[in-house]
Amino acid sequence: MLTILILLVSISSFDITRAASSCYACNPCGTTWNPAVATTIQTTTPTDYCRKTVTGSLVVKDSTSTCNPVNVLNNGVYCCQTDYCNTASKYSLKLIHIGFLMIFIRIIC
Repeated sequence: MLTILILLVSISSFDITRAASSCYACNPCGTTWNPAVATTIQTTTPTDYCRKTVTGSLVVKDSTSTCNPVNVLNNGVYCCQTDYCNTASKYSLKLIHIGFLMIFIRIIC
């Protein structure tokens, strides 16, 4: 059982990164995520990012070849590299994996 736990912890600590091939695009998008106002765009290079830029109530979503994340009081630039990752969700896949790991540990202990 301890071996399984150690394996799960080591797997969840890896950050597998691959480029996004599809992102959402809209300008302006609105502060509440509404897929009806967004279009789907294809990225142009294998290392592109999906990007969400928030400035007050203005939200813009697009793709870019370089991205420098910035977060100041919930305003800034958010970068990700999985398909359609520039939605409203602020939770990363890694945090979700850690959550499931904690639930699993609680169940077996």
